[in-house]
Amino acid sequence: MALERTALNTGWTFKQATKPDSAFLPTSQFPTAIHLDLKHHGMIPDPILDINWAKIQWVGEEEWLYRTTFRGHPRDSKHTKFELVFDGLDTHTTISLNSREIKKTENMYLSYRVDISDEIKRDADNELQILFHSTFLIGRQLEKDAPQKPLFWHNGDSSRLQVRKAPYSYGWDFVPIFLTCGPWRPVYLDSYTAKIAELPVVAEVAKDLSSAKIRVSVEVEGSGAKTLKVQISGPSGDMLQEKDVLIGNSSKSTIEFDVSDPKLWWPNGNGAQPLYQVQAAISGQDGVLCTSSKRIGIRRLELIQRPLHDQPGKSFYFEVNNAPIFSQGSNWIPTDMFLPSITPDRYRAWLELAARGNQNMIRVWGGGVYEDPVFYDICDELGIMIWHDFMLACGAYPATPKFLKDIKEEAIQIVKSLRHHPCIVLWCGNNEDHMFADKYNAQYDYDDHNPENWLKTDWPARIIYDKILPEICASHVPEIPYHPGSPWGGKPAMDPTIGDVHAWDVWMKASAQYPYQWYYKIAGRFVSEFGLKSYPSVKTIEGYVTDPHERHPQSRVLDAHLKASSKSPWARNYRTVALYIQENFRIGKSLKHWVYGSQLSQAEAMSFAFRGWRRLWKGPGREECAGALVWQLNDCFPSVSWSLADYKVRPKYAYYTIKRACEPIAVCANRIEVEKSRPNEFTEAYVVRETRLQVWGSNFTDKTEEFQLRLQKIDVVTGKITWEKMINIKLPENRSTELFDEPIDELESQTVLVSASLMRGGKVLSRFADWPQPLKYLDLPRPEVVMKVQGDDVRVSAELPIKALVFEMDDDSVQWSDNCIDLTPGDEQVIHAKGLNGRQPSIIHLAVAAD
Repeated sequence: MALERTALNTGWTFKQATKPDSAFLPTSQFPTAIHLDLKHHGMIPDPILDINWAKIQWVGEEEWLYRTTFRGHPRDSKHTKFELVFDGLDTHTTISLNSREIKKTENMYLSYRVDISDEIKRDADNELQILFHSTFLIGRQLEKDAPQKPLFWHNGDSSRLQVRKAPYSYGWDFVPIFLTCGPWRPVYLDSYTAKIAELPVVAEVAKDLSSAKIRVSVEVEGSGAKTLKVQISGPSGDMLQEKDVLIGNSSKSTIEFDVSDPKLWWPNGNGAQPLYQVQAAISGQDGVLCTSSKRIGIRRLELIQRPLHDQPGKSFYFEVNNAPIFSQGSNWIPTDMFLPSITPDRYRAWLELAARGNQNMIRVWGGGVYEDPVFYDICDELGIMIWHDFMLACGAYPATPKFLKDIKEEAIQIVKSLRHHPCIVLWCGNNEDHMFADKYNAQYDYDDHNPENWLKTDWPARIIYDKILPEICASHVPEIPYHPGSPWGGKPAMDPTIGDVHAWDVWMKASAQYPYQWYYKIAGRFVSEFGLKSYPSVKTIEGYVTDPHERHPQSRVLDAHLKASSKSPWARNYRTVALYIQENFRIGKSLKHWVYGSQLSQAEAMSFAFRGWRRLWKGPGREECAGALVWQLNDCFPSVSWSLADYKVRPKYAYYTIKRACEPIAVCANRIEVEKSRPNEFTEAYVVRETRLQVWGSNFTDKTEEFQLRLQKIDVVTGKITWEKMINIKLPENRSTELFDEPIDELESQTVLVSASLMRGGKVLSRFADWPQPLKYLDLPRPEVVMKVQGDDVRVSAELPIKALVFEMDDDSVQWSDNCIDLTPGDEQVIHAKGLNGRQPSIIHLAVAAD
């Protein structure tokens, strides 16, 4: 009789276990979280509105009991094994079946199986109870009893280091404290005689890409299985190969398939994402006993770290199917504080947004969770590579025998469950732990390779990143590169010439925040974090600030939704938001204009970063920067944050400037100020500077392309073209190429924008407008914007230059192909607006926002 899986997703009720007179109430959904259920019954206010989170902190210090009943199988059932499967419990629990304790759990990330073959009542109701203890209080007690106090931690309560619960739930610099609990992933009853316990699938691709070997291993548990059948189906669904083997006395079998001329999986922008299906079935005397399947992509992967031709250090780039890839994308945080509320459609909305934005990689950050399986399936489909942190972030974790044992169990289970996904291209040991070890002068001898010595220091957790996790990855996923931490460049961790860096000199540099125009100065071999905060859309603000009188730039409620503290204890990051707005723009006092200014500062900053770092991808042996992952793609809460789209998945302006910067073919320009001489370091008098106009082109395709480069100097106020030049250029494949570098008069540079266009046959294929910086010095005109709407297309032009023209609609029904655009005279642009249906959008641009 085949394995039968019964979802235990109905009849659940809950109560406050620490309150004797508390009554059981039905859950709002299943899986669930305690805050969702309490909100559903009106027992707490909506946590995301106003400052309501401050009123509900008591929830995380209580115990909560969940229960349901399920019917036991008939006594004549041929199944001999019964297991309860808990895909995720948040976090410390005591599980009871029919009033008998059957399991304790203490790791949110683990899936648990409990054999209840001897406890289940046949032909009768069985009561399942899960008591959720206060992980916060347990962590506090563990910290109190710990043999060693943590040398450092950043964000949240230090007790979070003692427990395996999502760090961000303790509060982070983008979210308040929400100490959740509950059955956050499905619960099942599995009934079987024999089952496929594991189905690891590995695809090895020949160096010349002409063939692949698919190795399928099957581990069987139970009794009665006689034969194993494994089938390989192609991307179109046709069955390609099939093999049958006798199982015999062994519980493990391995079958290999040779695939000629495989259809290769490529990152987004480099090719298609064909996916193969591997299905295994075990059979006994009475037929099929269990089936299991995996969907895989066939691709060849390497992390290339080798010396560069004319720069110090080493490269750090991914090679997929022998093609060097520039990784461009963003960091991923959990997309809600209450994880069971995330639907597959919501995952898809976020990830498709990234893919449409020319992103090919996201970094699953180590302060969140290992995501739902559907998340990885969607990344496989979209060609989004994943840099995956283990869930360890910003702290000196303990290294007690029990904690290390828990980490090993967690890491093994996680990498085994995800190893078949072609999207995962790197496992990373932690987020910023090495960096903080350097900052706090931990007893960290990089050259000491004896793990026993590490355990005797004030940073014993090094053994997790430098021994335990790499050994687990080498054993279970040897085909996936492992990186000790992020950032990590060896000694020191933030060496910009090796590994990856977090580039926070813009936004949060301790001494003074760099201007965002300086992003090109702070490159690394791979920049895995950087960003600048902005406000969410006005529509989103109106949804969570309920008092209309609080909807203004100086609002207490708005400031409360900005969770990051600055380096000064008396200040918060809203001062930094204001700094970057006021340093760069003339912005009016209304909320609408303040939101516009904050989003424009983020958009301009991200454009400078991506353009400058893609410029350093210079071809073989000169991969001086090979990746840029902005912090962050998404929000888990309606906050003032670094996200590229707000909590309601409404794209901010930066989303579009990054999309343009990351086009396969892109032209870029910048004015660089070169200091020729400085007689006295203490004064600006007699300093001689030269301003140079530099233009470069990026061709990230696999073919050399030829274009005409048109350069124009345009007076910002009059729109007059004061200089024009046409150059025939060639852009070699998969690199950026310098195209133009000449001095520009300093006074002229203050009054003209430089328009750069790549053209072919008179058609503009890529355009960029380089404006005088900072923009606040410009007296921008307000010309008429000529806008023609034809179905889902908007044709827009102007007789004078316009900076940062934004299209807006009252609802969310329109998907813009581009937004926040610059207009120059004589250059009509066509924007596709899916869902516009002939409606007229409203517009705003920088000159208007100055009021």
